[in-house]
Amino acid sequence: MKWKQNIKKIKAVFFDLDGTLCDSDTAWSIAQRETFQLLCKHHPHVSEEAITEAWRTVHEKLFHRLNTGKCAMAEVRDSRFQCLFEELGLPIDKIMEELNDFFCSRYLTSLYLYEDVAVLEELHAYHVGIVTNGAHDEHTDSQLSKVRYLRLSERIQSLTISGEIGVRKPNLEIFKVACERADVLPEAAMFVGDTIQNDIVGANRAGMTSVFINRKSNEPIPKIVDEQPDYTISNLYDVLSCLKNRQD
Repeated sequence: MKWKQNIKKIKAVFFDLDGTLCDSDTAWSIAQRETFQLLCKHHPHVSEEAITEAWRTVHEKLFHRLNTGKCAMAEVRDSRFQCLFEELGLPIDKIMEELNDFFCSRYLTSLYLYEDVAVLEELHAYHVGIVTNGAHDEHTDSQLSKVRYLRLSERIQSLTISGEIGVRKPNLEIFKVACERADVLPEAAMFVGDTIQNDIVGANRAGMTSVFINRKSNEPIPKIVDEQPDYTISNLYDVLSCLKNRQD
């Protein structure tokens, strides 16, 4: 563990959403598989393998645009199926919109919280918030809809979404906004996330105490200072130990 300068008492604990509080990877896989099967029924001459490859290509292009600031997450979401049909050489028709609606709905209803999210109930002495990348609109596939569906709104005091702020993690501005909303300095805030690049790098650069939750146990050991978390845990309950250690 590395210590930050100007250590202050922790007053706020922020969490990433996908992969930290909820299993979005499994939900995405379910929605993807069932949507591809539905697409194959409409276009039986197209194989699932071809759809999978085209889907991967489309998302690589769209996320490159997203990460270079050329579009927002809502635009990625709203254009992915049109781009998929174009990549596959299929006619643009109403089936494309039906598939998008089905995918988004199935993704949302397949989400579930990790059991250790129950730790939130033990953090009443702190401001508890979520800082997440994604869309902020009322669409079924938005971070706002996911937080509501998972009933996390009732368990947190603030929600900061990149689609609202205009910058994505690891940009330190989104972390600063979250701290301002909680009325705490970054040095008095802890951030818990499951990705090194977006969560730990961003939290470190903002001056927050960073906690990496390693649920997959296959992350390489970071060598760059910005990528090194203050704590590494495998279960959200360990956040309590981090807080105690940090306060001692």
